[in-house]
Amino acid sequence: MCLALYLAASQELPVIDWDQENPAFHVIRLPKEAEAVRKHFRSPFIYYAGSAQGCSCAFNYEHESDSIVDLRNYLKNALICVNEVEMFSCQTGSEDQDTKHRLQTSAEGIAFAEFLFKDGQHVLVTPAKASEPVTEAEKCLQQAAQPASLPKGHAVNLFAAKRAGFSPAYAS
Repeated sequence: MCLALYLAASQELPVIDWDQENPAFHVIRLPKEAEAVRKHFRSPFIYYAGSAQGCSCAFNYEHESDSIVDLRNYLKNALICVNEVEMFSCQTGSEDQDTKHRLQTSAEGIAFAEFLFKDGQHVLVTPAKASEPVTEAEKCLQQAAQPASLPKGHAVNLFAAKRAGFSPAYAS
């Protein structure tokens, strides 16, 4: 059985057609045979998201592939227009099952290697908080960009330092 991943939003999202000749990430309108998945969503516009494999399995097992990056980017772009995107993952053909798991994350969160879509999982995707580091690299950049803290009473007088003979690191 393959993984099926469905997306829902409060307004229409862009459709990316499946191309048999050039398989790639795609988002199509909800297929008639999957109508039972509607019960998991508050939002009226529902889509199926698939990878280059055709199904949604690659979103779990190929985090280094383009498919999860394409899904992340698609969600980030969707969140420019809507406040949230709902997702439901299940085995193909079991769309009418009850929700077993609930999770809220960001578009960036679904692309982490440790993230897996579970069978019967409802995921609410919302924009990442600006103050919340998304990746280790961003955490590092945030730490590097923090001004150095000086003990109280140790103010640096740059004008006095200049007169004392400090020279710039890069002379022009």
